[in-house]
Amino acid sequence: MNRCVIVSAGIINDYAFIKSLLKKDDFFIFCDGGLRHADFLGVKPDVMTGDFDSVSDEDYKRWSSQCRVISLPREKDDTDTLAAVRFALSEGFDDFLLTGAMGFRFDHAFANIGVLLYLDDLHKKAVLADDYSLMEIAGKNPIYIEDNYSFFSVLTVDGDAGGVCIKNAKYPLENAVLKSSFQIGVSNEVLPGKTASVSAGQGRVLVVKVR
Repeated sequence: MNRCVIVSAGIINDYAFIKSLLKKDDFFIFCDGGLRHADFLGVKPDVMTGDFDSVSDEDYKRWSSQCRVISLPREKDDTDTLAAVRFALSEGFDDFLLTGAMGFRFDHAFANIGVLLYLDDLHKKAVLADDYSLMEIAGKNPIYIEDNYSFFSVLTVDGDAGGVCIKNAKYPLENAVLKSSFQIGVSNEVLPGKTASVSAGQGRVLVVKVR
């Protein structure tokens, strides 16, 4: 199965970086105002979805004639991004790249971290990319960080995490407890020539790989 790329209505400034992550066989779902990113990314939507309260009339008319349209009610429990993920899951996708999911409203950005947790609950592969970083969830299965990243951070986003191990890093940890009220995992560095790893024996953490 190909990867599903979900483009939301948040901020993308470094289109060259996001384009470098794309594959020619990706399946693209654009959420509402995220349609404004399509031309800059050089791709066409396979599906557009949302309540379309933040998309321009011009973009709606243009793209709705070229792809499948899934209209959502304005009052709903799911965000447009989560609704797009649920649709992709129903289509059988198990590999996801989310972008345009940060910036503007903090509540939406934070909710999109929750989407990563939701996909991890379902044992799906998921990466959230913004202009500066790649974000993934680590639990018992480690996340690896190459030494080409300037920094990486390990944050608790699902309650406290135990048995946290950070290896091949400037600030290693072994079976540590990370608390949501004291985020000590900000701005670590991979040792030169090494590949760092992050895992959590109990709970989960967000790994942010900073370019």
